[in-house]
Amino acid sequence: MAYRSLPQLNREARFIANRAFLYNGQQIQPGDLVVDIPARRLRQLYDLRQVTMAPAAAQHREASAHGAARKGKR
Repeated sequence: MAYRSLPQLNREARFIANRAFLYNGQQIQPGDLVVDIPARRLRQLYDLRQVTMAPAAAQHREASAHGAARKGKR
């Protein structure tokens, strides 16, 4: 079965787990935000399709929601 090619890795993007995996004693479930993983290991996980880059729209929504909550939206 052929896979579609992956988009180029953007190291500044946020990453979300596609599959459950264990990293450094911490269980990461599908849909969890992946943080504090070195760039080389993150690249390996990305190439293995264990993680994927979060869509830019989702990142923008999350940032605006965080800002609204911080400002005390009524």
